[in-house]
Amino acid sequence: MDEIKSTYFHSQNVPFSLIGCSLVRKNVFSQVIFWIASIGLIFNALYTIYFTISPVIHVHGASIGEYEEILYQVFCLCLGLITMRFEINRSSYIKYMDFYQTIVANNFGKASPKFVKKWGRNIRLWVAFAFIYETITSSTNTYMYFQKFILPVNMFATIAIGLIAQLSYILSIQFMIECCIYCQSTFIPINALLDTLLNQNKHSSPIAFRRMARSTRVYYIKTIKSIGYMDRFLAYAIFVFYFQFIGHCIFIFSSTFANGQSLFMLCYSVFRFFGEGSYLVLVTYHLIRVNQLSVQIFDKVYQLSFSFNSDQSIEAINEINLFLLRINRNDVGFTFADLCLVSPSFASSLVTISVTLGLALPSIIKSH
Repeated sequence: MDEIKSTYFHSQNVPFSLIGCSLVRKNVFSQVIFWIASIGLIFNALYTIYFTISPVIHVHGASIGEYEEILYQVFCLCLGLITMRFEINRSSYIKYMDFYQTIVANNFGKASPKFVKKWGRNIRLWVAFAFIYETITSSTNTYMYFQKFILPVNMFATIAIGLIAQLSYILSIQFMIECCIYCQSTFIPINALLDTLLNQNKHSSPIAFRRMARSTRVYYIKTIKSIGYMDRFLAYAIFVFYFQFIGHCIFIFSSTFANGQSLFMLCYSVFRFFGEGSYLVLVTYHLIRVNQLSVQIFDKVYQLSFSFNSDQSIEAINEINLFLLRINRNDVGFTFADLCLVSPSFASSLVTISVTLGLALPSIIKSH
């Protein structure tokens, strides 16, 4: 594979996620790890579906637990494909990071790296807690599955392979959040410029005001272009993430309200529901935050259009009007399956549909 040159390699702003570091610091070792992890996840998912789950369903019939396990293995299969896609489309990630470096490499961009570093520390801490949570749930699920069914595979080997898969998707979620944080940080220079325009509007000369307004508009155009690159890069990952975690939460929600649950299983289902739901909330928050920062930019520019003084030139006013024409509340951010923008309305619709399906799922499965 040809080496992709990038100005980002010379930057001190190194990604804080393991996947991001591997994509930026390209070497043979990281390439081998990517492909081994991808092939391992795909092989393990196919093996588990055909040699572990299928015999159980054939003998004992399918229940909510078996359907949930199938969903998880399909997710592992997709996760392996996502990892391959990250590696294959590495050039898109590098292109985004170059755009990011261009946007923040100025006097107004000093706050952006600080913002990324602060969130990087928080997300690393989350990764540690998430891995502990996944170790508990994965080991418990595997143990209960082996207690219920006699399977021709080693339980400890299954737990170990499962933990590798869990770690892979925790790191994938970390990478998705990191990409969102980078996109959020690119709005910081624009906010700083707009604040300066709002504060100095009545005191700055028309030429200085027009120059700063044009610079702000240029930064905004670069920002939305860079977010477009990242949206295309993460499109498949975002779709699979919501497909998996919404389905996972629906199954857990259904099992929580299933009849005949022991107190332990009820508490365990509630524990899992909040654990898996936290992933969904965290990623959705960061995806939505990108869109909301764009909305804040629109509000500030709209406010700026009402704050002109009589000394401002026609050119300066035109710059702000052009800025307003370019900004739209619903065209910046990440998309779900290239169909709709991930926004607060998307999240509310998602919750409504998930709760409805979760309540109806036990009856649907029983009817079949």
